[in-house]
Parts: sequence; structure tokens; C-alpha cells
Amino acid sequence: MSDTGTTIARDKQNGRFLAGNAGSGGRKPGARNKLGEAFIADLADTWREHGAEALRRCAVEEPAQFCRVIASLMPRDLNINHDVNLDVATFAEKFRNAVELLHQPQPGVRTIEHVPGKRR
Repeated sequence: MSDTGTTIARDKQNGRFLAGNAGSGGRKPGARNKLGEAFIADLADTWREHGAEALRRCAVEEPAQFCRVIASLMPRDLNINHDVNLDVATFAEKFRNAVELLHQPQPGVRTIEHVPGKRR
């Protein structure tokens, strides 16, 4: 029944609405969003007041619950499938070039030599 005084016809056996009912119109547009927005605002206020300290206390006093909270924030699925095409010959050539550059002194670059066992 709606608060407009009209009755909504239902099937007597299963309680379903009968065809042709206009219904009561349901919830007003945005009503659920307003509730969610208010909750998030209250949550933000509470976090500003107690946030970090509440987490610390939970971690110490109830570590299992703390782990549940962390786990609930983690994504359930990670899609890490990547197509990696690697040309081994090109990689090996670039690696060799890098090693050669590391072993050759570069002009204008000073190096520090390490002498094992010698301390300052």
C-alpha cells in the first residue's frame, strides 16, 4: 500500500503485483545517493578525528580484524597477462654494449677506485 490511500492489487497466492498496477512510484530520484553521500561525509569526519589512531589500535588490539580490513581493500582479481615479445639477439647486443660502456672510462668522469682492506 502507498501513503496516497490507494491499494495495490496483489496475487493472493504468491503476493506478486498484478498486471496493470501503476504502483506507488517507488523511491524519489536521488534518495539513495543522498544517503550514500551523507554516509561518506560522516565517514570522512570520523576519519579526520580518529583515523590513524583507530588503525593503530586495531592493528595492535585486533590484528585479525585489521588484516580483514586490509584484505577487503585489495582488488579481488589482478589481470597481469602481458604479451612480452623479446628479441634475444637484440637484447644480448644491447647488454654487451652496456657492459663495454661500464668498463671504459668516460672523458670528464672521475671514478673512485676501491682497494680491498684499505680504510680511511
